[in-house]
Amino acid sequence: MKEKIITAIDLGSFKTCAIIASLQEHNKIEIKGIGVAESMGIDNGLVRDLQATSESIQRAIEIAEEQAKIPAENIFTAISGQHIFGKNAAGRVSIANGNQASEIDQMHIESVINDAKNSIKMQAGTEHLEILHCIPQVYDIDSQKGILNPIGMTGFSMTVHTYIILAEANHLRNIRKAFDMAGFDEPTIVLGSIATAEAVTNEDEKKLGCIVLDIGGGTSDITIFKDGFMAMNICVPKGGKLLTNDLAVGLRTPPKFAEELKLEYGNANNAEVDPEATVLIEGIGGRAAVTKSLSFIAEITQIRVNEILETCYKNILAEFPYLDSLTAGMIITGGTALIKNINLPVDEVFNMPCKIGYPETVRFSGAVSRLESPDFATVIGLLFYSINNDKVFSKRTVIANYSNTMNNVFKSIKKFFAEL
Repeated sequence: MKEKIITAIDLGSFKTCAIIASLQEHNKIEIKGIGVAESMGIDNGLVRDLQATSESIQRAIEIAEEQAKIPAENIFTAISGQHIFGKNAAGRVSIANGNQASEIDQMHIESVINDAKNSIKMQAGTEHLEILHCIPQVYDIDSQKGILNPIGMTGFSMTVHTYIILAEANHLRNIRKAFDMAGFDEPTIVLGSIATAEAVTNEDEKKLGCIVLDIGGGTSDITIFKDGFMAMNICVPKGGKLLTNDLAVGLRTPPKFAEELKLEYGNANNAEVDPEATVLIEGIGGRAAVTKSLSFIAEITQIRVNEILETCYKNILAEFPYLDSLTAGMIITGGTALIKNINLPVDEVFNMPCKIGYPETVRFSGAVSRLESPDFATVIGLLFYSINNDKVFSKRTVIANYSNTMNNVFKSIKKFFAEL
């Protein structure tokens, strides 16, 4: 039996992460290779430099391939940004056979979902947009409402209520072009928030209502779940990179060292920090190192974290003023979730319980320990998402896999002559 390979790639503002995995029996996942490369060319979820983005993708995948000893196949990539937004849409079809009610089958489901998609495409201003996801929520059959699975039921007409994710078509073309330039097949593009939620939430949390806040490098992605469905998706153009820049400027240190300081000594509760404790700060461009107090680092961290959270809160209230109905509270994830005591300002700003969202890796084998961190939540979620996606091992993908293998051959030849 041929090994079923999945490749997940998270295009972040700080890092590009690639995981090559194989699908085992009972939906178990074996991690074959992990590649992490510095992210270049992407900022706030947008491609700013196509060549640099392509090189980051190529480097991350090459590292994963070297470790896995197999080529990347069935590529899924996560994206985010303010160019992505959601809309509620309904589709309706007749299922009657003359004057008789008909039994609903999968073709009826596909037809009514397509009608919902078409209702969006017909709206003015959507010509430059592409549908990324159409998420069915509930169905109505004649006068029966709120049906979760209509297969096998009978009726004269059926309506579906959906949440549709749209994105700027030009940006999606840039993402696909970057993979093509790197020598890989066109990826399946997934909204990062959907992938992240796959990794850090369970069904109870989605049913009771929760907020998933993924604070990445360039953006903070907010997903609201209610009654088991995605109710809202919001992107705020503020992320951990702002905090890193604050530390770099405030401490007069290189951004790379500021990022290390943020994760090691950043604290969202300055009152907890020993005011006498200090740390040696690396100078810029060979300048002498200086000593700074940990309290000063915590002060910068606390101010910026509060600002990010308050901006997220205002954006959520403008779209979803029913926070009291979200019984399961907040799940905060992403690299910034590793900052000490970040749950405290969340409690203050949102007035709801908060937990740090670590990706669920029980079904994994291989190099799992490296991935048990909030900053790998999105790429782990892509693996879960891919298992439930019927494109993964379709005939089309088998053809794509052959094409991908040939691309890798030509890439190796090109690299050989370039070195000569």
